Amino acid sequence: MESLPFRIKIIETDTEWFVECWSEFGEASMRVPPPCSREKLQTELHGVERSLEKSYSLNIVRGASAPEKSVREFGKLLTRTILPNKIFAQFDRCRMQAKAQGKSLRVLLRPDGPLVSRIPWEYMVDPARDDYLALRVPVVRDLRLMDPISPMPLALPLRVLGISAVPDDLPPLEAQHERERIAQVLQQDSSEKVDVHWLPGDRWQDLAGALGHGTWHVLHCVCHGGFDKEGDEGYIQLSGDDGAAMRFHARDFRRLIERSPQLRLVVLNTCESAVSGSDNVFTSTAASLVEAGVPAVVAMQYEITDRAAITFASAFYERIAEGTPVDRAVTLAREEVKVRLGSLEWATPVLFLASETAQIFASQSTPPGPNDSSQSTPPGPNDSPGNEPQTPPDETPQALARLRLVAEVGPCGHMALGPANLLAVACADGVVRVLDATSGELAAQCMPVQREKPVRLAWSPWRRHVASRHKDGTVVIWDLQTELPARVISAGEHGAALAFSSDGHWLALTVGNHVHVYDPRGARVRDLSVAWPKEAQAWSSSQNAPLGPLTFAPGDRYVVVACGDGVVRQLNARGLAVMTWRHPQPVHSLVATDDLLATGCLDGRVRLWSWQGQLLWRTQPGPTAYQLAFADEYAAMAVAHQRGEVAIRNVHTGTPSLVTRLESWPVGLAFLKDDYGLVTASRSGSIECWELPDWLTEKGDGP
Repeated sequence: MESLPFRIKIIETDTEWFVECWSEFGEASMRVPPPCSREKLQTELHGVERSLEKSYSLNIVRGASAPEKSVREFGKLLTRTILPNKIFAQFDRCRMQAKAQGKSLRVLLRPDGPLVSRIPWEYMVDPARDDYLALRVPVVRDLRLMDPISPMPLALPLRVLGISAVPDDLPPLEAQHERERIAQVLQQDSSEKVDVHWLPGDRWQDLAGALGHGTWHVLHCVCHGGFDKEGDEGYIQLSGDDGAAMRFHARDFRRLIERSPQLRLVVLNTCESAVSGSDNVFTSTAASLVEAGVPAVVAMQYEITDRAAITFASAFYERIAEGTPVDRAVTLAREEVKVRLGSLEWATPVLFLASETAQIFASQSTPPGPNDSSQSTPPGPNDSPGNEPQTPPDETPQALARLRLVAEVGPCGHMALGPANLLAVACADGVVRVLDATSGELAAQCMPVQREKPVRLAWSPWRRHVASRHKDGTVVIWDLQTELPARVISAGEHGAALAFSSDGHWLALTVGNHVHVYDPRGARVRDLSVAWPKEAQAWSSSQNAPLGPLTFAPGDRYVVVACGDGVVRQLNARGLAVMTWRHPQPVHSLVATDDLLATGCLDGRVRLWSWQGQLLWRTQPGPTAYQLAFADEYAAMAVAHQRGEVAIRNVHTGTPSLVTRLESWPVGLAFLKDDYGLVTASRSGSIECWELPDWLTEKGDGP
């Protein structure tokens, strides 16, 4: 739908405001007194912020809450000030004309001054409708650059790059839920039209590598942020090399964005990313990116709760996927927050535009077909529209019955099943606990020795040894008979995956973009550098992306590792990829048998492959599968999703037959030997055993 612009500029002076408006009906200007004194206005702004905080912390049963009443009165005061009779008459005429022409009205605001730039104009109340103006028509911040970028012809797919920063020393964000919702709403109609890729890393190097080695149209950032008053510029919080928060300032962000000329939209789900300094609007993180050449930036003018941020982002991208102009998409997403959550956070997101146009993409072209010779793709099998696998039908599975609670071990990060139904658990207190899964009895307890907590575990084929990888990069091979370290390896911090070969002779670790292989003495015998060719960069998010899970291929001659570009590679002893399995997004879980390879991808699909490269089936999109396990004795595979849902699927068809839900994030699952059931572990520390029905455990039907 075309729009009719109504522009308002508010210039702040010491004693008065100068208000100008432009529309197709002409211009008007007036000198008006501020709504109150400078000190009183600052007090009012603090009051709005307090009311905003109260609105999402109170449970209002009926009627308008006290916080909303005060904000509504403030909004009416703003409207009376900048839309006095003469200007409001022109505004009303412009609105009626837009309605008569079947167009939408767009209000373009340009506040100029230290105080007016801090005002949340989105709370203005339309006196003719007694409703918030920004919930009825798009209200945007018009930066009006001298040379804005024209709408770009878009060759599908629309490529969305996401980064979610989770520094160790900052409160966690619900980033995983948000990324899943965004991927779901953007790809629900056609994954051919949209390619959503989330960076596996959260350092500035990861973001720089992705922007420098790929074509991206949209950047979505989920992180903490703020405004540095001393430095007079905004910032977002990424992770430093030590895992702690690192401020990435607006000037540095702008310089990075300038290297990505195809970028047309940036969404900053970052607190105070719309806040600017006293003298220059371009000191805000959002405005700085617009000045760098991004036509549209969505940012936050206050702190925002995870719930509101996820609700807004989901509704916003749903409209973007439908082809809605960005300003209208923001308006509808605001309404979603207002109606569903009932808080005042609907006005926290702010849209900045480089020009009056909100159509940031020109008419979209058709995506190239699977036989288009102009596409350069890496060799190997792939999951693409031209390679359609079998998709399991939707059925209603039965509920898994819990046999028993095996143990409560306290918060933990990973569980692994070893020989003789022994379970190793990486506990948050730094201890590696080993339990008998059938009885729940503690078999061994390996205490930390001046090193950070364990994050990943791997069993050797012998019940005496289990390896733990710690947050500082140290790898310890424990002797469970003595409960002391048998070997200590300083592997490096950048990596978490580890795996023993089937004979226990080799231990493989991921370190940055390398796979290191160690012998039984703890000596490194292989350093396999993993790099993907230039022609694969269309699939790649970052040449420096860390490696994901890994395992040994049957026979132990090859290592299979998931790479940050979405490709799973089978590497020989020289580090050459002899087979690849391509995915549209990074792989977060990987498990193998002598005949099959299963992968859990960030796009929400589980895929089953043959070692020869055939894609046997893939599931419908859903929550990301973070844990996978094959049953050794029958044709079943268990899948644990990030939200706690566990499903058992038929290996031959992929159809789910049994499901349950854990109380928190799953950190491990495995089929016990001798039909003792399925064991699961959740982050809260509950280790549970689930009953398998007789028909599932019939012998002779293994994968």
